[in-house]
Amino acid sequence: MEKKITSHLNKGLIIGLVLVAIGIVFQVMDIYERWLQWLILGLFCIAIIWACISYASEMEGNVTFGKVFSHGFKTSAVVAIIAIVSFILMYYIMPETKAKIIEKTREELAKNPQMTDEIIESTTSMMDKSYFLFGIIGSIFSYAFIGAIASLIGAGFARKNPNNNMPQSM
Repeated sequence: MEKKITSHLNKGLIIGLVLVAIGIVFQVMDIYERWLQWLILGLFCIAIIWACISYASEMEGNVTFGKVFSHGFKTSAVVAIIAIVSFILMYYIMPETKAKIIEKTREELAKNPQMTDEIIESTTSMMDKSYFLFGIIGSIFSYAFIGAIASLIGAGFARKNPNNNMPQSM
């Protein structure tokens, strides 16, 4: 019987949809905290590391560092695409989210005694004008960069015992 390998597309789809679902739950609950973004990125890292280790295990260790890294990074790319599509959909479906995030930013900036009203106003005004662009770029950067780091970690931890009969090309 042929061994079944879970593709990076399937893993990325599952990881992406779970992370989007978590994000939607927190948006519906009206929770817009900075630590929450870090929590979601932490879960993303753990999931990518798992994807790499799982891939090496499914391949019975007959992999190279590069193959495992590639699998993890491709999985990250799928998650990034899902995050971008989710951001775009939420931008139009829940437009109040933008206003809530800008207001939360305004409150955080106001806590800093060095921030003048003019600086706060210009910062939130720029955020308002560039929210869509920053959301897309932020998703790409976060998931690609952090996904690459998690893929490196996952490839490092994955069990590898490549044999000489393995094809050396990617």
